[in-house]
Amino acid sequence: MDSVLVANETVDYLKKAKKSGVFVKVDFEKAYDSVDWKFLYYMMGRLGFNCKWIRWIRACLESATVSVLVNGSPTEEFKPKRGLRQGDPLTPFLFLIVVE
Repeated sequence: MDSVLVANETVDYLKKAKKSGVFVKVDFEKAYDSVDWKFLYYMMGRLGFNCKWIRWIRACLESATVSVLVNGSPTEEFKPKRGLRQGDPLTPFLFLIVVE
């Protein structure tokens, strides 16, 4: 919802200042599911994250198990190989590192 407000304020500013501009909408639907962990670790290193911190994040991602509901019944648990879990408090921050 914040992005809608920011877009409206930007359009108003451009109109008042009689300036032109270009808007680009990026669709991040299902983007969390497609995050490659190796790329995330690489980017964390490039951005100067300490190796110990990267190992902690790696342990959080790689130790998780998930189950999927199929017709209301859970499947057996399995270990994901990529992606970020929706609802995890770290996910938005890790995703921003990938987007950067």
